[in-house]
Amino acid sequence: MPAEALHLELLHSCPSACLACDHRRAGSARLSLAALAPLFSSPRFKGLRLVSFSGGEPLLHPELAAIMNKAAGAFPAAALVLLSSLYDGDKALALLRSLPAAVLARLHLGSSLDGPAPLHDELRGRPGAFAALKKAHAAVKREFPRLSTGFTFTATRLNAAAFYQTWLEAKKLGAPLGIQFLAPNANTAGLELGAADKKALAAGLKAAQAEAPSGNLAAALDFLAGKPAPGPCGAGTAFYLFSPEGLFYLCPFHKGLTAPPGSESALRRRLPSSSPSCASCFLRCAR
Repeated sequence: MPAEALHLELLHSCPSACLACDHRRAGSARLSLAALAPLFSSPRFKGLRLVSFSGGEPLLHPELAAIMNKAAGAFPAAALVLLSSLYDGDKALALLRSLPAAVLARLHLGSSLDGPAPLHDELRGRPGAFAALKKAHAAVKREFPRLSTGFTFTATRLNAAAFYQTWLEAKKLGAPLGIQFLAPNANTAGLELGAADKKALAAGLKAAQAEAPSGNLAAALDFLAGKPAPGPCGAGTAFYLFSPEGLFYLCPFHKGLTAPPGSESALRRRLPSSSPSCASCFLRCAR
């Protein structure tokens, strides 16, 4: 199975303290352009269709523009995705201005939107996070109106009932809203969805679907209804994740399964034959 997507977590550092995120407690490791060079030249990733850059907060990385440019050249057929909290509009604009037009044409800028202002700020652990996001996104769209942008809502018990309201906020901001679910870590205890939360979330998803049908929202409804993923999992075969420590790991549910560059093909074989997290996985990493 050829590799299709490479997800690069460039660093753990982040100015936010998101309730459901464990990066802020994971140390100061950071990938360098030199450390990524072997991946960019590896035959395994020659035909990638997507490369994403995340963290932590990637805008804090001093080599971000150079890394993105090098990746764009190494994988000419790949879409590029930058995932940022957009906590600083000036930093975002400075990065975008430094990228060639050919790179911008392939780039999607994604950010989290976890509720209307008070709720988003609570979940981001940063007062003023919503206002900063709104300001930065508006500035980006003014200067780069053709740039693809979008938001992702992470569903928790705190915001499940606010999905449709958040979807409307995203609509006002001029970008689509997708959804993802919690990948368990040391910080997610108490944030899990209960039965009532799932019911409220499904109602919000259906309201959004009625106005603007989306494959992502349809998949979320299928997940909430207990339907199986549409195909075999691609983690460790089609989709690879690379950590700030310079190690591949299998997926967000199996961060303990790691391998150094050159040994990533062994990851999938190390997965237990019957994994409860795989049985209930929402990621739909199917080919």
